[in-house]
Amino acid sequence: MNRRSLLIPVALLAAATWAAAGCGGVKRPFQGRLDPHPPGQLHFASQMLQDNTAVGTPSVSRDEVGNILHVTVPIRSTRNEPMYVDYRVTFFDRNHQQLIQTGWFTRTLTPNVPDFISVKSMTPAAADFAVDFREAK
Repeated sequence: MNRRSLLIPVALLAAATWAAAGCGGVKRPFQGRLDPHPPGQLHFASQMLQDNTAVGTPSVSRDEVGNILHVTVPIRSTRNEPMYVDYRVTFFDRNHQQLIQTGWFTRTLTPNVPDFISVKSMTPAAADFAVDFREAK
């Protein structure tokens, strides 16, 4: 037997092994990347909305009867025309598990006039919250 006749079976075996292994091995799955920015309590859907509003520190209280969480967020339009903003609130328990998420509500902000958004949880188990803002449609 010559060398050439020996190389053909070896090459075929190598090609079959490579094909069976999935063309180079097992492919790595796609995984989410870690977000370097931890979530806060106030989220804006766009830079434009963030630039055109001013928000204050949310105030949080509980009523004495039902221990329901009340949240008030001061907000003001910094534009010289009325602004229409949608918002929704998500309430979390003490383990930061989502309890309730409201639907979207629309608020009209008068130009340069301080206003506020006030919401309350439906359960005394609410321990934290987040408010999402977007431009009204």
